[in-house]
Amino acid sequence: MDLPSMVVVLRAALSHAPEERKAAEASLEQLQYTPQHLVRLLQIIVDGSCDMAVRQVASIHFKNFVAKNWTPVDLEEKQKIPEADKSMVRDNILGFVTQLPPLLRAQLGESIKTLILADYPEQWPSLLHWVTHNLDSQDQIFGALYVLRILARKYEFKSEEERIPLYQIVEESFPRLLAIFSKLVQVPNPPIEVADLIKLICKIFWSSIYLEIPKQLFDPNVFNAWMVLFLNLLERPVPTEGQPLDPDTRKSWGWWKVKKWIAHILNRLYTRFADLKIQKPESKAFAQMFQKNYAGKILGCHLQLLNAIRTGGYLPDRVINLILQYLTNSVTKNSMYQLMQPQMDIIMFEIIFPLLCFNDNDQMLWDEDPHEYVRKGYDIIEDLYSPRTAAMDFVNELVRKRGKGNLQKFIHFIVGIFMRYDEASMELKPYRQKDGALLAIGTLCDRLKQTDPYKGELERMLVQHVFPEFNSHVGHLRAKVLI
Repeated sequence: MDLPSMVVVLRAALSHAPEERKAAEASLEQLQYTPQHLVRLLQIIVDGSCDMAVRQVASIHFKNFVAKNWTPVDLEEKQKIPEADKSMVRDNILGFVTQLPPLLRAQLGESIKTLILADYPEQWPSLLHWVTHNLDSQDQIFGALYVLRILARKYEFKSEEERIPLYQIVEESFPRLLAIFSKLVQVPNPPIEVADLIKLICKIFWSSIYLEIPKQLFDPNVFNAWMVLFLNLLERPVPTEGQPLDPDTRKSWGWWKVKKWIAHILNRLYTRFADLKIQKPESKAFAQMFQKNYAGKILGCHLQLLNAIRTGGYLPDRVINLILQYLTNSVTKNSMYQLMQPQMDIIMFEIIFPLLCFNDNDQMLWDEDPHEYVRKGYDIIEDLYSPRTAAMDFVNELVRKRGKGNLQKFIHFIVGIFMRYDEASMELKPYRQKDGALLAIGTLCDRLKQTDPYKGELERMLVQHVFPEFNSHVGHLRAKVLI
């Protein structure tokens, strides 16, 4: 079938008339194993003169067919896609990434992922050369980074032996990647497109170091160059121009995504590779270097970012969660705890406690769907990303490892919340703070039951401050004491 006829069939697949649509789908099914079918679909996807709806149908059909048939499940099964077609697709698909709008690019990206997983490096040895060559091309830099991200992700969870091709990828691409990163960070008044490129670089770095740090990054000068750029972006305020006002859109905005990925990377380096208990000599040297040169600087940047909670500024939930994970891991390390200690009252009472309290988003969910509010309290997946859960983990770890002084101070603060609540008139009672105080007591319950003098006071506290809320006219407080 020629291209115009293929376009007619794809358009018919969008028809509201069931018979016409079914006939078109049957026609596509008959055509899918004919020579040049995939190639023609690819031509339609990238043809800017075609209707977007037709191009989208072509991209979905292309993606699904490639996912199902590129590699036969049974090795003895006959290859359904002619090798000549495969070769033509591999030779042309990469260059189209930059040309496509995001919706089509996402579909094509899934297909590229399938091809890379199946064919690199054995059947597609030219792929890495294409990436490195186009990293030097201003017009194709996004496409090169996009493909490099997929390529690096192939090896993210692989064993050491299976990761060998990754080391060549790092060897050939990371010097160029670092140079691009450095130039992007220096762009004055950067547009959102710069954030998209930096985000891709961060994702490539993340996949490359997830299980092991490539030997090229053990070079102190190279590693320092990367860390300087990460820290620069972490402490730099995000641009205000173009920042969405809608909270759901705002958290997915490019510059906040950059913050999130940098926090991800720094947490991974800190928790997996900067542990001084690691036995490998080269790993121990890296851990000592990281602790000495970077761990404290990262902590300082994180505490500065958390000031947004104190001042009413904006910080995405996921970024808060990642930062608090870093702080929680720092509690056990003497040198890091000493850096936190002068600010511990601010951390506990002006950052952590407000995160435990009922907030505007909780109120909105409670008003719209109280059942969903309660369900989220038991959702393990929600806990992985929740600032509130991260705040609870911090309190638990602080009391477990540094309980002397901190536990007494924190409980005294919570008791003060209870007392102010009891003394205030009905219309002035701090309901949200009472909610947070109840959550704090629940979080520390196991510790309190084992610690004098608190274990002897728990029953009286329950009778005085918890049981009365079973009859509260404030719904979320009733829910809290039940949970």
